[in-house]
Amino acid sequence: MRKELKKFIMYVIFVFVTGFSAFFYYGYYQSSQYDDSVIPYIQKVLPELSTWDTEIVKQYMAPEVLQTVTTENLQDIMKALAQIGELQSIDKMKFKKKATGRADDLVQQPVITYIVNAHYSTGEATVTLSLLDKGGVYEVYHFNFESEALFQ
Repeated sequence: MRKELKKFIMYVIFVFVTGFSAFFYYGYYQSSQYDDSVIPYIQKVLPELSTWDTEIVKQYMAPEVLQTVTTENLQDIMKALAQIGELQSIDKMKFKKKATGRADDLVQQPVITYIVNAHYSTGEATVTLSLLDKGGVYEVYHFNFESEALFQ
């Protein structure tokens, strides 16, 4: 009985370690598919988004997203985010996940999400950028800025 329990525990540990390893390998694999193209895109688009200019932001947003938000709402969002200040530097970028999003032709397309640590004139900010992948051409699908400056 004791030998069977030991085998069972070893089997459970093996399954857990294998599953855990596969999970991290899959995340690394997805990240390696996008790092070479998405990181330069983020380095280009984040300074543009950080101008807090609604018209500039609209140039980078996916048309599908722009259909869901009014210009006035986007202006309000940019006005609020402007409290973060001027972008000083972009630090670490990390792949978060790959999901799917709907496009205007109702074909599911990859949405690639990265977490970016950036420094603004008011301090550090964590930026979450989700990009719609249209065959290697990216459009901003979603963005979120977390900064102490927004809570003052």
